[in-house]
Amino acid sequence: MRNDARKGACRIDVNIRGGVYALTAPLAFDAQDSGSLGHEVVYQAAPGNAEPVVISGGLPVTGFQCSGARCVASVPELPAGVMPRQFYVGDNRAIRARSNTTTPINPDYKWMSKGFQAMGAPPPLTHPELVEAVTTTQWKMMRCPVNSYAGGTLAMADPCWSNANTFPTQWSFYQLSWLENAPEFLTEPTMWYLDPYAKTVTYLMDASTPPQNAYLPVLESLLQINGQASAPVTGLQFRNLEFAHATWLLPNSGDGYVSDQSGNLLMGSNYAYSAIGHQPTTYPTPGNIALKYARNVAFIGNTFKHLGGAAVSLGAGCQNNLIQKNHFVDISSSALIVGGISPQDMRPDAQSVNSGNQILDNVIQDTGRDYWDTAAIYIGFTRGTVVSHNSIHNVPWSGVAIGWGWGLLDQSGFPGLPSATPSMWGVNATPTVSGGNQITNNVISNFLERLWDGGAIYTNGAQGTSFENGLLIQGNVAEGKRPGAGGNIFYTDGGSQYVTVNHNVALNDPVGTVDFGPCGYGTSFEGANLSQDLCLLTGVVPYGADMGGCLPAGNLKFTNNYFADPTVFFEICQNAPYVPATAVGVVIQNNALTSASAPDVAAIVQNAGPR
Repeated sequence: MRNDARKGACRIDVNIRGGVYALTAPLAFDAQDSGSLGHEVVYQAAPGNAEPVVISGGLPVTGFQCSGARCVASVPELPAGVMPRQFYVGDNRAIRARSNTTTPINPDYKWMSKGFQAMGAPPPLTHPELVEAVTTTQWKMMRCPVNSYAGGTLAMADPCWSNANTFPTQWSFYQLSWLENAPEFLTEPTMWYLDPYAKTVTYLMDASTPPQNAYLPVLESLLQINGQASAPVTGLQFRNLEFAHATWLLPNSGDGYVSDQSGNLLMGSNYAYSAIGHQPTTYPTPGNIALKYARNVAFIGNTFKHLGGAAVSLGAGCQNNLIQKNHFVDISSSALIVGGISPQDMRPDAQSVNSGNQILDNVIQDTGRDYWDTAAIYIGFTRGTVVSHNSIHNVPWSGVAIGWGWGLLDQSGFPGLPSATPSMWGVNATPTVSGGNQITNNVISNFLERLWDGGAIYTNGAQGTSFENGLLIQGNVAEGKRPGAGGNIFYTDGGSQYVTVNHNVALNDPVGTVDFGPCGYGTSFEGANLSQDLCLLTGVVPYGADMGGCLPAGNLKFTNNYFADPTVFFEICQNAPYVPATAVGVVIQNNALTSASAPDVAAIVQNAGPR
């Protein structure tokens, strides 16, 4: 299509026959491929296709030889140096072989300064250099590769291990949740293990027939739309296609996966200790479908599934794009990342601002499958983003998260975290670009399924310079939070200001508790002066409400909402003398009990979700 003279003068439909299209490299578009507004180039499934159009980054795995439930297949075509992190059988994600599936903490090891020490006879590990240690704590999840294993000591790889321990104990790699990726861990049906040396996949069947339609994802990117500030990509549409079988390999490296929050990661060295639990420099999880400097590009009616990074990312210079009526399912990280959080994203030039993008009428489910700390939709520094009429279901942390910096990156330098000091991340003479964003009429259900201290909708940092150009959260339905998970349903966290939370509904979202892991597993919390045995608080101390947050800057409106308990939860955090004990400029009016307002609640529920 690149050389078709009709491009930009009329609409061109590129009809694609059904079938699996196995890529050897990403599909790449630049400004030479552009259509124009009203005269788009449309890549779509051909009308009348008997089977879907699947754009796949996967390597088919066939020829399994089974002995009982144990099936082994050779994958000689596996590219050198590629170690896929996912395996798909039929239409399901298999479980990467892991330890202790029935306990929250691995009972075989205790924490030490360089990793973990076996507490008894060292468990055997055939290839310890392939093993990954995992921790989950509060809103964080981290994964570090094992560097060596000798004398029962799991020495962890750097810089991952050092970076993971730049935070206070409760947010560090203080406990070993489980180990992953060793043949010794193949203990339950649907588990799998890849031996990269022998190039074989081992899979434990859960049925009587060998695996069918099995794929190892080998590509990290399926589609790239790479415009430039001076030459954006415009006028493309993708309709009724299926994007599947991609991976993301960075966590295999010495950087591992050290999350600050929602898939924004620490990478490289030279991080100082941070008492506030966050670092000023982070890097995003990439999208398997990635756009930058794209204008008036649309994805409509597609399916995104079995993806190992974030599904779709809209980066710098993405303006007036549309993501509508798609189905996102079985995603390792976020379904959508809109905007970034780098210094260039906070205060961009006009060509680079992320603005006017619309996320409408999508069904999003089963995100964060590998990276539990991620929101289903994450929004960085953007202007005029609209997230409306989506269904978001079964997510490990927050449904939608927006903002970054906890006030420290705003013009005020507001210290919106305990132990923060004003402008400790720098002095900024102007506001960030954030403003005019809307999160409206969404249904968010079964959130905080794995972690805690999040919400259905989570904000941090200034969302504008006035209520008129601030963030509107309206008409949303939040239901079915995991009962034990502490968090605020509509969560205005550190530095949040100019946020209007109006006419929303919270259903079946009981107050949860804190969770610092169980006692009795040799974690660094037990007997440590810093922690005071915080594990004793797990499952006991309540945390959260339908509205609240930790050190918002103020200028918040909670009006006309329907909550199970219309109280607030703001005073849990303090940062004297810099932040008042009670947030200023908070308006709480006309909120009512959900149970006593059936007709109004029913109307909001009926209007929420995909149209």
